[in-house]
Amino acid sequence: MLVAKYLEEDRLRLQENYFGLDFRASKPYAHILLLGARSGLEIVRFLTASSSAKIVVVEPNLSLKRELDDCLENIAALAWRERVVFFASMEELYGSAYKNFSLVRADSTMFDPVGVEELINRFCIDHICGDFDPWDADPIDVYRTCRARVKSFHWRVMGRDSPLSWSGPAPAFEVSVVVPAYKVLAWIDRCMQTLVDQTLASLEIIAVDDGSPDATGTRLDEWAQKYPGRVKVIHKPNGGCASARNAGARVAQGEYVAFVDGDDWVDTNMFEALYRSAVLNAADVAQCGYIEAFEDSGRLELYSTAWGAASGSRTCGLVEDPLSYLVVKPTIWRRIYRKEFLCGNAIEFPEHIPRFDDLPFQFEVLARVKRMSIIPECFYYYRQERDGQDIAVRDERLFVHFPIFDWLNDKVGVWADARIERQLLRCKINTHLWALSRIERKLFGRYFAAAVRDIFKHGEHFKVTGVAWFVKGFIAASLRSIIHPIAGKGALG
Repeated sequence: MLVAKYLEEDRLRLQENYFGLDFRASKPYAHILLLGARSGLEIVRFLTASSSAKIVVVEPNLSLKRELDDCLENIAALAWRERVVFFASMEELYGSAYKNFSLVRADSTMFDPVGVEELINRFCIDHICGDFDPWDADPIDVYRTCRARVKSFHWRVMGRDSPLSWSGPAPAFEVSVVVPAYKVLAWIDRCMQTLVDQTLASLEIIAVDDGSPDATGTRLDEWAQKYPGRVKVIHKPNGGCASARNAGARVAQGEYVAFVDGDDWVDTNMFEALYRSAVLNAADVAQCGYIEAFEDSGRLELYSTAWGAASGSRTCGLVEDPLSYLVVKPTIWRRIYRKEFLCGNAIEFPEHIPRFDDLPFQFEVLARVKRMSIIPECFYYYRQERDGQDIAVRDERLFVHFPIFDWLNDKVGVWADARIERQLLRCKINTHLWALSRIERKLFGRYFAAAVRDIFKHGEHFKVTGVAWFVKGFIAASLRSIIHPIAGKGALG
């Protein structure tokens, strides 16, 4: 009866790869450790698939152990007694001569976070898997403990769809934060202080002095001297914000990469919260909300911008449709990005774009990402009303939008489907309307004509429709400006 209790569930688990692809009988395992015998189906599968694998089972329930003995004896030619060893407790296992295990599977009935840590400290383990209740252990602690000592793992957390999994060597840091800095001496101290004070312990800060003519680079060196294990500084000739961000990202050693502008600052819990969200949802990108902080008035405006998640509140967890975020305002600094995801898709900031390089970077990331998580908390402070900000320009520099969209057409258009093409069109319309709401009057006509041409050439299916949407949006914005002038809250606001 005890064996039957587990049998059907074990059969389904094996069929559906519940413990991941590494938990397969066909793999050449030398020594296998099962913490909890369950129905014994796993024992039979491993014995019949390999003629050499040795199986160690820790099962404290003696009644279940007796039932398994009878079941295994009834399987002809299994010869299980020669290759299966039972222990009644972990203490018996620790006192044995075993030192190495190719595979460990831990049942939830035997899961103990302290015991797991002791297990991986006592034995050399290639792969560990199992399931546990999050009330018994914080999943992020299990993730960190296992990644530090085993080659790979796959844990199922009860109540969560996404497993905790890892394969390969552990990264040097969990998150690398890249800080491009150019003429931000007045603000860099606040930025750096909020970064070195992050609650996330495994964090590296890569500050990039982009040939700043003031003392910004010197001040960054002082931060590196004060926090040698946490802050690194790169000095490079001036090449623009995109080149500075790329320079930092290329040397980043973190599992995830983030970008914080040198004149902004963050909540000290930001990267711990984002990393937790990314890990628990197996996400390549994790996002939080942000706050526009106005320099002159001290006013704060919160933008949570969190929707479409699988949770009950819809504002936290894995996003069901990341493409729905393609038309949000460019806010690349309130996210963390798995470095392997960026490198695997060759996603970088376009260095030939002198400003607003965050727009194409964000669009390419969100167009490609399949797993994105969100949290509604607003952790990033985006400084407003500072002299020299790109968002304050009103002259010909706004024409940079056209080479940006030319670049996106070439980079994304070659593989984008109709939905992404439509979102790119919406992005263009929103961006051009924002530019027209603030550009100098003498340049208005030339920008408007260029915007119509840009939208008209967007694609065969969107020529007429796109221009109609743009003109309709322009008329609506013009009417609103008569009643209440357009504030110009961002390129995609």
